[in-house]
Amino acid sequence: MQTQLNQQEGQAAAHRKDAATANSILVADCGSVLTKVSLLGLVEGQYRLMARGEAPTTLAAPQEDITQGIVQAINEIELVTGRQIVANGRLLAPEQPDGNGVDVFVTTISAGGPLRLVVLGAASPALTELVSQAVSGLYAETQALPSPSFTASMSVGQLSQPGTTPLPGVSPLPWTSERLALEWRRQLDRLRELQPHAAIIVGMADGPTGPTPIQEACQLLVNAAHEQREKTKIFPLPVLYAAAPQYVEASRRLIDGAGEVLRLDPLVSASNLGPISLAVNALYERTILRRLPGSETLWSWSSAAPVATATSLSSLVRFLAHHYTMNVMAVDAGGANTTLLLAGERGEFIPMVNAGIGVGSGLGELLKRVGSQHISRWLPFDVSDEELRQFVLNTMLHPHVVPSSQRELQISQAFAREAILLTAEALKTGAGALNDFSPDLILATGSVLAHAPRPAQAALMLLDALQPRGVTSLVLDRTLLFQQLGAIATVNPVAAVQVNENDAVTHRLGTCVIPYGALPPDQIALRVVLEYSNGRQVQVEVMSGSIEVVPLRLNEQALLTLYPAPSVDVGLGPGERARAAEEIDGGLVGLIIDARGRPLVLPADKAERQARLLQWSQAIGA
Repeated sequence: MQTQLNQQEGQAAAHRKDAATANSILVADCGSVLTKVSLLGLVEGQYRLMARGEAPTTLAAPQEDITQGIVQAINEIELVTGRQIVANGRLLAPEQPDGNGVDVFVTTISAGGPLRLVVLGAASPALTELVSQAVSGLYAETQALPSPSFTASMSVGQLSQPGTTPLPGVSPLPWTSERLALEWRRQLDRLRELQPHAAIIVGMADGPTGPTPIQEACQLLVNAAHEQREKTKIFPLPVLYAAAPQYVEASRRLIDGAGEVLRLDPLVSASNLGPISLAVNALYERTILRRLPGSETLWSWSSAAPVATATSLSSLVRFLAHHYTMNVMAVDAGGANTTLLLAGERGEFIPMVNAGIGVGSGLGELLKRVGSQHISRWLPFDVSDEELRQFVLNTMLHPHVVPSSQRELQISQAFAREAILLTAEALKTGAGALNDFSPDLILATGSVLAHAPRPAQAALMLLDALQPRGVTSLVLDRTLLFQQLGAIATVNPVAAVQVNENDAVTHRLGTCVIPYGALPPDQIALRVVLEYSNGRQVQVEVMSGSIEVVPLRLNEQALLTLYPAPSVDVGLGPGERARAAEEIDGGLVGLIIDARGRPLVLPADKAERQARLLQWSQAIGA
């Protein structure tokens, strides 16, 4: 196996030598539902998008080979361009003198599910939260399983502290030897249920329990391995050791045979999350990506190692924030995961991948998390819990099927709002920086957004779920290129920049003005003055609680001046007039004024709420 991997890496290295001068680049993004493939080529000295194809991702039976979906998407490109790219199931590389084949092939992947990581040892809520922060930008799920003695010490210690709450699932009863034995049994059962891909041991030895939680974490792995070695293939388990350094060798000896131990710096604060993030990312590649059906063929085709889609998108967002000196937010509403990324003009970067929450296979978990009332609140019609459950079941069984009616479309978009909103709340809880982050640019990708029948529907979903403030621009990734550009940049940065500017960001939805603060009810919140390039001037008075769209077409620009009410803020303070230093861009929707207030509060009365939803939808053109 290792020899085969070395051969694949050698083939990739050979491709990389010519990547910087490639005439053609093929890039695939393998999502949980769809596989998207784009062909890039040189046109008058500039890299442009030549063609693209889509096909269902083929991880499940009967194909069970990720490359089959890629080939099906490539066949669409071949049909459009007349270029042969695949022959006898093999990628033609490099590009042939007759124009067939491609020079470079790169891949991003979000299919295959997240890495399941169990936190063992002195897994206090604080340390577990640090681990969650370390993997927040990765396709990973964390589950804490504190050692029995640590659980006992925490619950007993809390009994003497008035006003405190016991740990979840921990009863404030005395910890007898019988109860400890039951806790051991519960933990073994829970570990078997979780079926983790990897474990991380945390905790120092200077607490009340000393090294005992670390020892018990090791013993738990040994016991689980002994019980399950004949039943499952999860052992030996990769173990990241981020606990007391003086016990790493003893832990390694104790775990021997049950796990492969990698020592990391002790996890004590947010300042040393980097090594954990890197280690988990490497485990994700080894444990998830490398084990996908068809991965050996995929690696042999690739000019660079395939990367997680979220990692590729992160690279693009950070580049745009640095290159244009602006605050950039990106949202990817996928089938199995929802990703939200923030990159600041001063180098700040906050990622959040909500693994398992999506609008395809992630619908069941999403409905479980938020409940049917949170979904139905976005619908301008009555819907029963049973109808929502049936919609979820049908979508999870047939994620490739598009909504067949306006009603199904609106339900799908309601789920998308909740997936994005839930991810934004998780980001705010984990980082605490969302309130202070004002995006100048919001990039939106994912099929539910890109394939919205009307651009205004995508704009309204973003405004409802992200609830930005001030002035921002919305860009919709209708070509689904954003997820791929970061991977392209690893082999040809020039191509990534040129395709981004020429093709990826061409679908601007428009500039949005979102006043906030104390919006006076049923009164004018904002007066907008727009001066077009031809000298024409338009003035619009926007009432509180409403959405207005001022015509400003794609590739059209105008100067913008805002006159807020005394208690209303547009970014410079309550009542402060704002005038754009440069002309603002139009878009597919136009200049959008969202004066519904922040945070957005929907009416409690169902009839009033549904009427408002219809009114807002009609006002924005959705």
